[in-house]
Amino acid sequence: MEEKSKPSEEEMHAERIIEDIEKFPPQEISEERRIIEQLANFYNWRHKLIELFLNGEAAPDAFLEIYKDYRVRIQSINSRRMELINQLEQRMSELTNRLEQLKVRHEVGEVSDRQYITDKLAIDRELSKIKPKLNMLHNSFNVKLADIPSYEEKLRKFKDEISERGKSLGLDEEGIEMIVADLDETLDSLKDLLELHKKLKKELDKIELRYKIGELTEEEYQAAKQKIERQMQL
Repeated sequence: MEEKSKPSEEEMHAERIIEDIEKFPPQEISEERRIIEQLANFYNWRHKLIELFLNGEAAPDAFLEIYKDYRVRIQSINSRRMELINQLEQRMSELTNRLEQLKVRHEVGEVSDRQYITDKLAIDRELSKIKPKLNMLHNSFNVKLADIPSYEEKLRKFKDEISERGKSLGLDEEGIEMIVADLDETLDSLKDLLELHKKLKKELDKIELRYKIGELTEEEYQAAKQKIERQMQL
């Protein structure tokens, strides 16, 4: 019976680094979560306010005063959200570039195997922290991906009703244009999320077809389906 070969020094070093990394608990994405929760609250309150107004449950003057207050707050928080997105995207670009350079330096022999493993794991670890932060910041409405189509439909309905009934409900032209422009901006912000929803729905349909024709086993089908459904619930 052959003896198993002992792991090389580089392999043992890599295993120790991985063990050290796994000891660190995941860090809170505190600022990103706080910003998105605040923003989502103001969006939800703003849309509930529009709904009350359209149902005749809010006087025009009171409605506009509260609406403008929410508008200023949304713009302020959104400004900080975009700052964070730009900072994180810039850092991600820097890390990706460093990773490419590290790979080349390792291939030409400038960087040892041991140093390459150490540096690559450190970069990968930082990248793995940035990606969930960006995903969170890109969904400023804190709405599950599965609910995005119905959310978008509701906003389109608000926009149409404000355009058609705003004047009869007591709004002036300036107020109507402001609200319609805000809703247009919000709808535009939903485009990427709608596209992602469409893409995942298409993948779900393809998996179901592959299962029905026998290409996928029940186990493979359920695993692939659950993976996509988890993404839809984010």
